[in-house]
Amino acid sequence: MLFFKRILKVPEPAVNRVPLVEQRRGPRYTVNPKFPIKAVLSFVGRDDTGMPMSNTRHGWNWKGRLVDCSEQGAHIQMGPALKVAAHELCDLKLSLDDFELTIPCHIANVREKAEGFVFGLKHDIEDETTRIAYIQLLEVLALGSTLKLHGKTTKPDESGYLVEHYDSDRSARLEVWRHPSDQSVAAFEFQLQDNLVRAAAGQGMQYLTGASARPAAAAKALEIQRLFSWVVPNIAAAVPDDVQAFLRHYAG
Repeated sequence: MLFFKRILKVPEPAVNRVPLVEQRRGPRYTVNPKFPIKAVLSFVGRDDTGMPMSNTRHGWNWKGRLVDCSEQGAHIQMGPALKVAAHELCDLKLSLDDFELTIPCHIANVREKAEGFVFGLKHDIEDETTRIAYIQLLEVLALGSTLKLHGKTTKPDESGYLVEHYDSDRSARLEVWRHPSDQSVAAFEFQLQDNLVRAAAGQGMQYLTGASARPAAAAKALEIQRLFSWVVPNIAAAVPDDVQAFLRHYAG
């Protein structure tokens, strides 16, 4: 199931992608514990002797916490009592609101920590629809987590407000306006690929699309709203706490 049908650019088919050696150098995106995704790892457990408890790929579902994701794999934190060996097959099951995504993968490595184990997963995605849905999820994580402060004014601009700019190497940009008297947040504009979300204190939100920033049609506006509500919980620490709180107020 695709997370978005009307927004977020669809990646090019796998046959045109860069070689695997170069893919391994791709970025890995941290998943904030506040990000509302649920992760379950389905695999065959092992008994106290280390023997598999089933002779099929499909086993039991074990809840975990998604730590980070890349195009090639992911890390998931699991409980301390689980026994698993490297190279074993598994399914990473992700759910976000009413959307579900199952990613076939295998265990690449296991690291023990005080709070449990961290499993390194290598994805084995062959289905194109699954690949596109997963790339969309990566983009959701990337749009907020890669923001960095690009500049801010020390004096009010022509609008009468102090302005802060946050940019990303992705198609994301956040502009924030503050009251010069107390520096409280007055408004923001958040570019998410080809879409814009705008809001000012005490006013409603605007969902805009395209180079001309025209109001989005109802169905598209709903997807932009969903994208915004998912991006905000995974926003970079470079964005100040009061700005994050202002965004969360509108993200719902």
